[in-house]
Amino acid sequence: MPDKTIEAVLAEHTDTLMAIPGVVGTAQSECDGAPCIKVYAAEITDELRSRIPPTIEGYTVSIQETGPIRAR
Repeated sequence: MPDKTIEAVLAEHTDTLMAIPGVVGTAQSECDGAPCIKVYAAEITDELRSRIPPTIEGYTVSIQETGPIRAR
């Protein structure tokens, strides 16, 4: 069981994740019935996968390809 809430972990790590080229967003989600961190990417590449850890502070990290995200 993680020591921190998923909200706290996401708040602490979002800036680092968003600094990875190709990452367009992060969110709190649910994976297999448990809280997880969702990382949204314009395109999933091998390089991107290698830079995003599979877990952060006990929470699973899931990468989802979204394409570019633009503000309206």
